[in-house]
Amino acid sequence: MTTGQPPTADLREYYRRLMSSVQWLSEGMCWTAVVPDDGRALTLDQVAARLAGNTPYRLHEPASLEAVGPPERDAYPVFVGWYGSTTVLFEWDYLGTEPVVLRRLSVGARVYSAWWNVNANNQLSFAAGGEHLLAIDGMFPGQQEDHAGLARWPELQAMTDFFVEPAPEDLDEDEDDDDLGGRVDYDWRAAFLAVIDDTTGARLTDEWLEQPHPYVTVRMPDAAR
Repeated sequence: MTTGQPPTADLREYYRRLMSSVQWLSEGMCWTAVVPDDGRALTLDQVAARLAGNTPYRLHEPASLEAVGPPERDAYPVFVGWYGSTTVLFEWDYLGTEPVVLRRLSVGARVYSAWWNVNANNQLSFAAGGEHLLAIDGMFPGQQEDHAGLARWPELQAMTDFFVEPAPEDLDEDEDDDDLGGRVDYDWRAAFLAVIDDTTGARLTDEWLEQPHPYVTVRMPDAAR
């Protein structure tokens, strides 16, 4: 028996409440989960090396997000945490969306990333085995068949309401079909975080955001080249 609710409905409601209580989250963030194939968590040094590539980086003792302050070009911070063997990364900008960084992070692992900024630029990303497989705009996600790597992320594939419904065959050419099936009210931010949570078990919480975490600083945009 089905309730008619989309997959991850409860998780989406959880993340809607989180963003309502931590309002600055909706203005911009990047949340990345790295799931190792062998079940062995990456160390802080391994995470830093993958983030930075062949560029310099520094490791820092645990600190709160508030204490570190806004990112700088030569000291761009990425906070690091662990849920079992899954490594999670939090940042205020876009390093976790860069294909070269996703490829490095995904060597021997699967990587899921959600990013948006204050202008609603956004990306839901997936990489595995050193390959960048998916980059989807939550506002204009297209249809399932538009994404060749989607079968590698079954939890997202199951969220059929995330994608745009195919246009009816009898749609008149003069009719306006630009409303994307009513997606103007679709909460894609909550959907991003919900599907990563559903896939990895790594949950972003207000407690996590308030607690101190070790962090890495890298040089931007050098690390993204």
